[in-house]
Amino acid sequence: MGMIIRLAALALTTSLCCTGVAQAQWIFLGKKAMGVVNRLTSQAFEKQGQGYDAATVLLEANADKVYAAALDILRRNSNITINRTDNSTREVEFTDDKILVGLKVTRFEDHLSQLLIICAGISGKPGGTSFVVERVFHVCEKMGVSCTLAKD
Repeated sequence: MGMIIRLAALALTTSLCCTGVAQAQWIFLGKKAMGVVNRLTSQAFEKQGQGYDAATVLLEANADKVYAAALDILRRNSNITINRTDNSTREVEFTDDKILVGLKVTRFEDHLSQLLIICAGISGKPGGTSFVVERVFHVCEKMGVSCTLAKD
C-alpha cells in the first residue's frame, strides 16, 4: 500500500512539474509573438486586381482601448468612410472608395488582444507597403506599442 501511495505521489509531482514547464514555454512563445505583424496576401490574381490582403498582430493592451484607438484613427481620416461598426464585437467595416476593409479586435485577456485587418482586393502598390499593414502600424503607434513586420 505504501508503494502505491509513493508511486501516485511521484506521478502527481511529475505531471505538475511538466505542466509548469509547458506553461512557461507558452508564455515565452507568446512574448516573442507580441507586436509582430503577420501578413497574408494573395498573389495569383494580383494582375487582375483581385485577391485579398490581411494583417494581424498580438498587442499587450486592453482590447477596448485598441478598438477605440483604431476607431479614432479612422474617424480622423477624411479619406476613409466607415460603413459599419459593432462595438459589442469590436468590428469595423470601412472603405477608402477603392477597397473594402474589415477590422476586428479580439480580447484574449485583460491586457492581451489581437488586431486583425483584412481587405478584399490588392491593397498595396507593387513593392510598397500594403494598406492593411499601414493601418496596423498606425494603431500600434497610437497605442504606444512597438510593432515590427514578421520576417518569414
